[in-house]
Amino acid sequence: MTAATNAETPLSMRERLIHAVADLFYRHGTYRLGVDDIVRELKVTRATLYRHFEGKEALVVAYLEHRNTTVQRDLSLLTTGKTPRDAVSAIFSNLVTKTGSNVFRGCSFLVAVAENPGSDPIRATGRAHKLFLEKLFREILDGFHERDQLAEQLLLLYEGALAASVLRPDARPAETARQVADMLVGHAVQALPTGGDAR
Repeated sequence: MTAATNAETPLSMRERLIHAVADLFYRHGTYRLGVDDIVRELKVTRATLYRHFEGKEALVVAYLEHRNTTVQRDLSLLTTGKTPRDAVSAIFSNLVTKTGSNVFRGCSFLVAVAENPGSDPIRATGRAHKLFLEKLFREILDGFHERDQLAEQLLLLYEGALAASVLRPDARPAETARQVADMLVGHAVQALPTGGDAR
């Protein structure tokens, strides 16, 4: 196998711009940063930015899509091969770690939608992420009684912990959510015909 085969594929300019702007948007918000701020921070020309994105809205959408892809990959790695109870526990334990970070400032999707209330593309991208989370919980709970209702409850816990962690970080709401999620899934496991995990 050659060195070229082993080497990672270089990022395209568009991908590099998305990676670079992701940190800016998360730290400063999508509303406060104008195009002039972005090109100055990224050290690129406006022409370069507009060559890859139609405008700031398209850049925000690309940032959220990149974030969604990253979260999907990370949660897939966390849950693959685990029992439903352990998979749900892994998701919420990851949330505890995330919200406990000193750089945490909330859910990037909720923040972006709130900062851009008139943008249908941004709202649609944020909604797509939430639908992914709901679908993930449903897949994990496949075979459970009232699976859809339980998945919705877990999503509400997850979303609530994200929001509460911004305003009351000392209360560790994500840890409380993890404990409640474990109780919910534990009760659901006991309701299964076998009295054990669905898989």
